[in-house]
Amino acid sequence: MTSTRTAAAPAPADSRPPGEVLRLDGVRVTYPDGREADGTPRTATVLDAASADIGRGELAAVLGPSGSGKSTLLSVAAGLVVPDAGTVRVDGRELTGLPEAERTRLRRETIGIVFQQPNLLPSLRVAEQLLVTAHLAGVRGRALRAQREGAAEMLERVGMGAYARRLPHELSGGQRQRVNIARALVARPAVLLVDEPTSALDRERSRAVVDLLLAVTRELRVATVMVTHDTEFAEDADQVIRLRDGRIQEAME
Repeated sequence: MTSTRTAAAPAPADSRPPGEVLRLDGVRVTYPDGREADGTPRTATVLDAASADIGRGELAAVLGPSGSGKSTLLSVAAGLVVPDAGTVRVDGRELTGLPEAERTRLRRETIGIVFQQPNLLPSLRVAEQLLVTAHLAGVRGRALRAQREGAAEMLERVGMGAYARRLPHELSGGQRQRVNIARALVARPAVLLVDEPTSALDRERSRAVVDLLLAVTRELRVATVMVTHDTEFAEDADQVIRLRDGRIQEAME
């Protein structure tokens, strides 16, 4: 492992088996980058031999300057980008060799994503934000009632149960991000990928959101990867993955 570990509170036991949930091994990603003077295609390496292991109930913070490969690392872990080399395993399944339809299904069932901006649908109340995928999938009847119950439970878990009937414009930035987190977790994924969740929040609300992410990581036993620019919040993580020019830096003592 090329990451720095800090002390972490023990996670509660559950029925899921122990061990790694997300593993990246020797991942390399390149993009087209124009042509040389003689017309030869040129590529830029965005990730180079990147490896990481994140287990159940662990939170890994990803740090690095702009352009270091942080967003690409999340995209590879989500199955949105297929690496040129290396492997990605999510909850015991190899992701990189799957057809696109299978990657999409695995992502829907196994991976939750918290985007930098909550992107809540303005016309839907908070509780309905968590059920959009169910409605699009045509879930009806008893199955839909079960999902409604699960959504209500998740809103309570993130401290938003009392706001279930509110519209997005009636919420603060921190509350919208809490709904965003609940939406990512409502399907009980094995992996949670979080992209700069505090970038639009003040210090107090940022602290509350990071504390919430730590709590749900432990309680739900998910493997969480959080991209952040804030080294203070990274200190709370079980792992700190430092990226520079697409490479994970060796741990600094």
